[in-house]
Amino acid sequence: MTIPIIAAGEVPASVLWSLATAALRALILAGVAGLGLSLFRAKATLVRLFTWTAVLYFALAMPLLEQVLPKVGIPTPAMWQSSMRPASNHPVRVAQPIFVSSADGISTSFGREHGGVTSSVAAAEREQSGIRWSPVALFVYVSVASFLLIRFLVGLAFTRRLQRSSQVIRDERIAGTLGARAKSLRLSFVPQATESEFVSVPMTVSILRPSILFPITWRDWDDAKLDAVIAHEMSHVGRRDLVTHRLAALHCAIFWFSPLAWWLNRQLADLAEQASDEAALWHGADRTAYAKTLLGFFEAMHGTPGRVWWQGISMASAGRAEQRMERILGWNGSVAMNLKKSVAAMVVMLAAPVVYVVASASPQERKVEAQSSATLALAQAKTPAAPKAPSRTTRVVKKSSNSNFYSYSDDDQQSYVIVSGKSDSLTMSGTGLDKSHLEELRASNPGGFIWFERDGKSYIVRDQSTIDRARSLWAPQEELGKKQEELGAQQEALGKQQEELGAKMEQIRVDVPDMTKELEKLQATVKQLNSSATSEQIAELQSQIGELQGKIGESQSQAGEQQSKLGEQMSALGEQQGKLGEQQGELGRQQGELAHRASQQMKQLLDEAVAKGTAQLEKQGSGSF
Repeated sequence: MTIPIIAAGEVPASVLWSLATAALRALILAGVAGLGLSLFRAKATLVRLFTWTAVLYFALAMPLLEQVLPKVGIPTPAMWQSSMRPASNHPVRVAQPIFVSSADGISTSFGREHGGVTSSVAAAEREQSGIRWSPVALFVYVSVASFLLIRFLVGLAFTRRLQRSSQVIRDERIAGTLGARAKSLRLSFVPQATESEFVSVPMTVSILRPSILFPITWRDWDDAKLDAVIAHEMSHVGRRDLVTHRLAALHCAIFWFSPLAWWLNRQLADLAEQASDEAALWHGADRTAYAKTLLGFFEAMHGTPGRVWWQGISMASAGRAEQRMERILGWNGSVAMNLKKSVAAMVVMLAAPVVYVVASASPQERKVEAQSSATLALAQAKTPAAPKAPSRTTRVVKKSSNSNFYSYSDDDQQSYVIVSGKSDSLTMSGTGLDKSHLEELRASNPGGFIWFERDGKSYIVRDQSTIDRARSLWAPQEELGKKQEELGAQQEALGKQQEELGAKMEQIRVDVPDMTKELEKLQATVKQLNSSATSEQIAELQSQIGELQGKIGESQSQAGEQQSKLGEQMSALGEQQGKLGEQQGELGRQQGELAHRASQQMKQLLDEAVAKGTAQLEKQGSGSF
């Protein structure tokens, strides 16, 4: 039994592989969710918002679900199996069993390289199960994820500073409207109303202590506009949209390489705003007046210099203003403002089995052992193409540099050894002879012989025509074996080329430019910020951070180009190896058929030898076992 070993350097790569598979599963889950919404014709905004929010939560939990849920095997086509395994920079090789001569006779061992295969089964399984990723790929992932996480944390810090610097609004009109909306939403708290000169549109901030932040121009609003704004923002508070907003941002940071992460982030933001727009209209806001109010917020937002990454939900954000205007003006008031518990329960009930299958699905591969010219016969004999063929293994045995022994192991129903005096090779099936007895027979029968067992008795055939007939039965097998050895040598050469390319890929380094001056400038800018920092100062800080990220990105791009060129070469070598593998598979299939036919003919030949008397009983007390 072998124990898979994963090298210490492969652990980070295995984590990346886990994230990649989790992202793929989440993408499949999103596809099923979208198909379900289409089949049920779910047009209600709250239903779609609830569904995609559930997809977000399951996508974040997918790496954990993969580990804790029992695996469900799913049959996978052979052509897909290789693409679903972890990528490797080195060719996968497996060891083949070979016979070696020893003082104790002929035995089986694992440890000799032949035809481009490695010398150890443990090494083979380790290379099949292990994952090797380029350090550049790991560096790129960590760099991008770190940048997004830093941006998220900077946004949180800016938002907290903004909230602390804002002034509490003590206005009876706002307090009364907030209390009424909180009561209708059955909230246990009333959000705080604050104002700040740094915002141009209303926004909801803070999860633990939600508050609605107004621009200082709110005093110029009439009652209708104020009521509509409060209804919109209170709708966000009631649904806990800010929690979803921040989790979607974290999802983008962790799974930035997945298109689903960015699409889901935008989709949830759009649906949340659409649901809040509908809430404002449902509470009595005039469609035309509300559309004008929203359009004014869009104009105010675009007039603000710079862009601040506030971690809050603002009433107007960049993009899709026209779509919101159309939905608002086309609203007919028939949409329910509360998601029914029965609908939510139905969504959860339908989602549970889908999530389980997607998270626990595991491709069920047919375990085909990579074999040499000998062992491929066993795999092909078990395929549906030859269902009646008995189980067999054909092995190529190398005794020394001057002699080649061919050993054919059938289904153990007959044991024989064919030794030709015309060459230094033999053919063997079954248990065979011990070494000393074999050498005695070779010495006493220099012209060749056939030794075999039948009904517990040992026989010797010295008739040259019978020996030649027996050798001719296995001649096609030997020819196929030589062809497979040639293919194995070609695969070995390709493997060495891939190893060389893999070594070059590992040597690629990212040249990070000297950013000492930029970092000092950034540090000085941060020190100048205080609780009364202006939007221009914050925008300048973000601009400096962007410049640093741009320089790092240029270095990453250069290393990525080198990595891409080497990857193309690796891919071309992999295609060549695949073609050679197909040829070996075909030769193995032919070898299996020939082995089955030759085994049957060999039995008939030995029966005929016994019947004609050309097979003579061996003396008792010989060295067979």
